Amino acid sequence: MWAAGVVGAVVLLAVAFSAVLSGCGGPDPLLRDEGPAVAPPARTGPVYAAGDAGRPLQRPDSLPLGDSARLTGLRWDSWGGPTAQARGGLSGPWCAPACVRKPYEVTVTLSGLQRQPGFAYYSSAGVVAPQLRGEKAAELGRVSLHLPDV
Repeated sequence: MWAAGVVGAVVLLAVAFSAVLSGCGGPDPLLRDEGPAVAPPARTGPVYAAGDAGRPLQRPDSLPLGDSARLTGLRWDSWGGPTAQARGGLSGPWCAPACVRKPYEVTVTLSGLQRQPGFAYYSSAGVVAPQLRGEKAAELGRVSLHLPDV
């Protein structure tokens, strides 16, 4: 009988000990999980702009803006971050022949980084040219860039 009491006490002690270790009492009401969730690590890799036929380009010398305009002679001040900035020329059939002989001087900002696993593409361009006015200035102020199917 005495052995059964010892075994019972040991079992009771083991159950109590495992309950303490497993925390069956639930979460401590004084502990709170506050603040924003930890963001997953940013994907890294090369950043591109899509050129003619969707070819991936980094710091391109020229870049198509749809079917009606082209950036040329680009000199990049920045590349690879949320935005990329360059200076260069702008030409298109709508300003020929003047801007074909001497492209309009422009500044361009690429933005709208679309990330994929291992790489990213800029999705929009903003072009500022002192020679542009009205509708054409507004049209080139925000241009959607071609994004290849990935």
